[in-house]
Amino acid sequence: MAKQEDSKLDTHSAVYYHWRVWELTGLMRPPGVSSLRYVVYSITVNLVVTVLFPLSLLARLLFTTNMAGLCENLTITITDIVANLKFANVYMVRKQLHEIRSLLRLMDARARLVGDPGEISALRKEVNIAQGNFRTFASIFVFGTILSCVRVVVRPDRELLYPAWFGVDWMHSTRNYVLINIYQLFGLIVQAIQNCASDSYPPAFLCLLTGHMRALELRVRRIGCRTEKSYKGQSYEAWREEVYQELIECIRDLARVHRLREIIQRVLSVACMAQFVCSAAVQCTVAMHFLYMADDHDHTAMIISIVFFSAVTLEVFVICYFGDRMRTQSEALCDAFYDCNWVEQLPKFKRELLFTLARTQRPSLIYAGNYIALSLETFEQVMRFTYSVFTLLLRAK
Repeated sequence: MAKQEDSKLDTHSAVYYHWRVWELTGLMRPPGVSSLRYVVYSITVNLVVTVLFPLSLLARLLFTTNMAGLCENLTITITDIVANLKFANVYMVRKQLHEIRSLLRLMDARARLVGDPGEISALRKEVNIAQGNFRTFASIFVFGTILSCVRVVVRPDRELLYPAWFGVDWMHSTRNYVLINIYQLFGLIVQAIQNCASDSYPPAFLCLLTGHMRALELRVRRIGCRTEKSYKGQSYEAWREEVYQELIECIRDLARVHRLREIIQRVLSVACMAQFVCSAAVQCTVAMHFLYMADDHDHTAMIISIVFFSAVTLEVFVICYFGDRMRTQSEALCDAFYDCNWVEQLPKFKRELLFTLARTQRPSLIYAGNYIALSLETFEQVMRFTYSVFTLLLRAK
C-alpha cells in the first residue's frame, strides 16, 4: 500500500490550481488544444480584461479632482496595475516554469526510489500547504467579489463595481449602466482568478523548495546509520564503499535542490519586488486616505482603507514567512551533513563531505529584485517603515 502511494507522488501538484488558471487565462496552452485557436483566445481575453480593465481605472483616476477621491482611486489602480504586471511576469518566465516541472519530476522519482515514509510525508505536507494557500486566497477573492456586488445592489443611487471611466453616460442610461456593470463583473472575476494565482504561486514554489530540502535532510541524516542491515552478507570495507556511494547520490540531490532554488529565484524575483513596491505605495496612499476620511467621518471609506491596507500587508507577510521558513530548512539541511555517521567512513567520503560543507555554509534565501531577502526580518523592516510614514503624515496633518 505504501509503495502504491509513493508511486503517486507528484510535488508539481502543489501548483496544479495555478497551472489551470494560467491555461484558462491564456498563458499556458493546454495539451491537445490548437495553437492558433489558443493564441486567438489568449489575445481576446487579455485585451478585453488584462489591458482594458486597468486602463478604465487609470482613466478615471486622471479625471478625479478631489484628494479623497484621488487616494481611493489610486489605491485601487495601483493594486490592479501591479497585479497585471505580476500576471504578465508569469508569461515572461514560462520557460523557467516548464523547467521547474521537469526538475521536480526527477526529484520525485529519486524520492520514490528511496522510498522513505518520512521523506514522502514531508513532501506531501508541503504540497497540501501550497494547495491550502491557493484555496485561502481564492476564498478571500470570492468574498471580495461578492462584497463588491452587494455594495452596488444595496446603494440607493447608481454606482459601478469600481470607479472607472468608459466615455459614455451610464448615470442616465439604463442600458449603458447594465452593460458596464456586466463588463466590470466579468473583468472582476477574471482579474480575481489571475490575482489569486499571482499572489499564491510564490509561497507555493517556496513550499516546494522547502519540502525537497526537508526530504534531502532526512536522507542525509541516515547516511551510514543503518549498520545492522548493511553489515549482513558483506564486509566492513564493502559497507563503507556503499555508504560513500550514498553520499555521492545525496550530493547530486543537493545540486538539484540548488538548481531548483536558482530557477525559483529567477521566477519570483520580479513578482516579489513588484509586491513590495505595491505594498509600500498602497500603504502610504491608504494612510493619506484614512487621515482625510477621518475628518469627514466617512466610516465606509475608512473600512475600505483598512481592508486594502490589511490585504497588501498580508501579501507581503505571506511571502516573507515562507521565505524565512525555507531559509530555516536550508540551515537544517546543512546541519544534516554534520550529523551523518562520517567518523567511520573512508577518507574519500570525508573529503567529499568537506567540499560539500564548504558549499552549504551560507543559508539559502530568495531575493526580491535580487536585493531584498524574503524573511521575517524584512517584513519587520517594512512594518517599521510603514509606521514611520504614517506617523510623519499624522504630524503633518
